[in-house]
Amino acid sequence: MENIVEILVEGQPVKAMEMDFNIKVESWNEYTLLDGGTIRLKTSVQKIFWLLGPNGEKTYNPEGEPALAVRHKSDVVASR
Repeated sequence: MENIVEILVEGQPVKAMEMDFNIKVESWNEYTLLDGGTIRLKTSVQKIFWLLGPNGEKTYNPEGEPALAVRHKSDVVASR
């Protein structure tokens, strides 16, 4: 269910439509450090918002792509 909310974008309040989504793939990236250690990183989307114009219409960037804001978190695991 899509919900109209107000979020902050670059410190300014903006009306946005919270979008429903399903996770298709969410995997870890793994990096080997030159000292033999390993860093694993995963970014997970928490919420997706489609920014709305003054009349409640969905907005687009100059390239014609949807103007979205994504709330996410990153998990980092370091090991030796």
